[in-house]
Amino acid sequence: MKEVGFGLSRETISALSDMGVRVADVAGRGGTDFARIENDRRKHADYSYLGGWGQSAPACLLDSQNAAIPLLASGGVRNPLDVVRGLALGAAAVGVSGGFLRTVLDGGPSALIAQITTWLDQVEALMTALGARTPSDLSRCDVLVHGDLRAFCADRGIDTHRLATRSRSRSRSYDTAHETVGGTR
Repeated sequence: MKEVGFGLSRETISALSDMGVRVADVAGRGGTDFARIENDRRKHADYSYLGGWGQSAPACLLDSQNAAIPLLASGGVRNPLDVVRGLALGAAAVGVSGGFLRTVLDGGPSALIAQITTWLDQVEALMTALGARTPSDLSRCDVLVHGDLRAFCADRGIDTHRLATRSRSRSRSYDTAHETVGGTR
């Protein structure tokens, strides 16, 4: 199941799992703006008030840490660090669409292959810096949560101290999104 850019709460993910959904893409805000798409395709619809509404992918992942189903992260993924953030926050995989589509439209398949190759190299370098041999090792790196994302965690009862000290035996910490109002990091 894929959300359309507003994110999924832990309650929604639990309900989806109970209905038999096996994987969910939290598709948080910050990516494709589906309110704008709806405005563009409907003559008398105005959903512009929904611009920037919803939970970010990091908020959804933090909110659903103990989900019974694998979660994919998309929405607002713009660089290799966002990929690493998603994996560190527990995503089974991270999706990128807008940036890759722009690349292939502007430069063709060879430009996209070059971009993906670069991203893979950069993800590997970030993993090395964090001491993670595999993408799944990122889920054991310390995660520091700041700003509005930290406030969201406090409101939802998410223990950010546990995230910040989950490696205990490692000396490296990972600094996640510094979310502010408007969805920037």
